[in-house]
Amino acid sequence: MTESDVTSLLNESKKELDRLTTKRTEDLGNSINYIENELEIQRTQGKITAYEYVLNADAN
Repeated sequence: MTESDVTSLLNESKKELDRLTTKRTEDLGNSINYIENELEIQRTQGKITAYEYVLNADAN
C-alpha cells in the first residue's frame, strides 16, 4: 500500500467522521441507533489515528 493509498483512506475516514458527527444532531429514532452511531464514530476515529500513525512512520 502506497502513501497515496493511505492518504486517500485517511481522507475518506475524515469525511465519514464528519457525516457521523452530523448524524448526532438528527433524531436517530431510539437509543440503539444512537449507540450504534457512537460506536461507529469511535471506530472511525481509531482508523484515522492508525492512518495518521502509518503516514508519520513513513515520514521518519
